[in-house]
Amino acid sequence: MNRQNLNIVIGLLIFVLTSCKTTQTSMIIADSYDKKKNQTTLTLLPYGNINLPDKWTKTSYNHVSKQHFFTNNDSTTVAVTKNPKDKYPFFKPNQTDSEFVTDFVKWDGEYWEKQGLTITTVENQSEKSYILWQAKSDEKNVNTIFFFGSKNGLAYNFLGSSETWTETKIKDFLVQLYNDN
Repeated sequence: MNRQNLNIVIGLLIFVLTSCKTTQTSMIIADSYDKKKNQTTLTLLPYGNINLPDKWTKTSYNHVSKQHFFTNNDSTTVAVTKNPKDKYPFFKPNQTDSEFVTDFVKWDGEYWEKQGLTITTVENQSEKSYILWQAKSDEKNVNTIFFFGSKNGLAYNFLGSSETWTETKIKDFLVQLYNDN
């Protein structure tokens, strides 16, 4: 192959490689506890951090929902995540945050209803870009409070479940988590 042909091949290769776009975003994920601040930080680069007050231990990760599960010393469980809104199947361009969280609850609530849980709205604050709702089944021993919010192009998906915290304490914790993050 002569030098001119080699330059053409290299040029085409560079063009092809730089023209390809990927829809996958690489993420860096880490969690740590800062004793001085008494807070646990979940880092979700490039989307930012989620800071949880007090000490929490990460127990698992759900690849489907992208939720990171944590427990504290009294076995209360919280799960947290934030993702770009456009990664959800119900996302529509020009959708307001209020419309997004309403559609988010409808979409996820339908899934949990199919699993046999009863879905109720705990607090509809869609005008403030969040909704608290509950999935419950006495037969399945499930009582989980969800918080879905939307701000700055990101969807927030939190949940709380506890045998020691009241529902009010879980709700207040999730709202404060959203406001602080």
